[in-house]
This record gives sequence, C-alpha cells and structure tokens, in this order.
Amino acid sequence: MDVSGQKRKADATRKRLLDAALRVIARKGYSSATVDEIVAEAGVSKGLAYYHFKNKAAIASSILETGVNDMIGSFETIAAESKSAGQALTRMLDSFCSAIVNNQEFAQFFLNELWRGSRDWSSKLRPIEDKLIGILSNQIERGQQEGVIRAEFDPQFGAVAIVGISLTAAGYYVGRIDGIDADQGERFKACVYDFVAHAIEAETAFGLGMPSTSQVAVS
Repeated sequence: MDVSGQKRKADATRKRLLDAALRVIARKGYSSATVDEIVAEAGVSKGLAYYHFKNKAAIASSILETGVNDMIGSFETIAAESKSAGQALTRMLDSFCSAIVNNQEFAQFFLNELWRGSRDWSSKLRPIEDKLIGILSNQIERGQQEGVIRAEFDPQFGAVAIVGISLTAAGYYVGRIDGIDADQGERFKACVYDFVAHAIEAETAFGLGMPSTSQVAVS
C-alpha cells in the first residue's frame, strides 16, 4: 500500500473511532463511557485505538475540536459572502441549527461540555469556542453599525446567548421527544430565528430579514 493509501486507511480508522466514541458518549455520558466500549462499538482493537489517541480524553477532545472548527469554517465563509449583517446572522443561525439538528449526538455532547472548565481539554477548547463566539459578535456589531440591531445591545452577550439558547433548546427536545426529525428541525430553526430577531432587532429598523414564525413549539 502506498503512502496515500495508508493515510486514507488511517484517517478512516480515526473517523470510525470518533464516530463510535460519540455514539457511546451520547448513550452513557463522557464520564461513564470507557475505551473498551468505544473500541467494541468501532470494531477495532484497543491497541489500534491507542495508536491514534493517547486516552479517552484525547478522543473526546478531537470530537469537540473537529465539530467546533467545522462550525467556525462555515461561519467565516458566511461572513465573507454576506452583504449585510441580517443576511450573515440568518445564514449563521441556519448553519448552526442545521449542524445541531443533523448531528444531535454531537450537539448533546457539546452542550454538556461547552462551559465546563474541569476537563483535560477545557483549556485547549476555550480559544476555539471564543473564536466561534467572536465571529457571531462581530456580525452583531456590524448590524449595529447598519442600524438594524439595537445600539445598546451587548454583542458578546448576544453571541453567547445565541449559542447557548440554540444548544439548550435542542438538548431539551432531543432528550424529550427522542430526537428531532426534518420537519421539527425546520420549526426549531424558525423559532430560534424569531426569538433572536425579537431580542436584538432595533425597534425602528426591521432590516434583519430573519424569517418569522407563528409556530411556538417544535413538537
């Protein structure tokens, strides 16, 4: 097998382990999940798992870093392409909520670990989380400059609140109605749009362009 083939095989094994770990963590929680359970779920040897990852914490850290960095990449593209703050924030909310709905196991794990400071990976993850918050905060400031977001509204608080509300609301529904299907996902996003728009939009300038909804419940 050539070098590129070996790399593809290694990458596939690594992804298999990460996907399996996320399923086990979603079922049992991080603290209760074991490496033995993860390798059994992945169908690989324990030695192979330790070749790719130092320990369970390294697996969990990789899951979170990959997931959040994917969101950051999406947000950066949206910020560069959008012609207004309203367009940027709407697309970012859509991207963020879609990521939550389409990968509910990751969303639950991210929610559980977002502000926790006691994990081995906490110090490494914090700057990545801050970058995600910072991109949202910059668009809120942009909206203030464009006159569509209340000038007195704190951009960083708004960015943290958007992430927290989206994750917490998704976690509530995932935990109580056994997941969110496609139709419920669209209603979930519409409710988040509506809530955010009413919280931050300037009273005299309805220019955010966020879709509104008369639906007040996901289920």
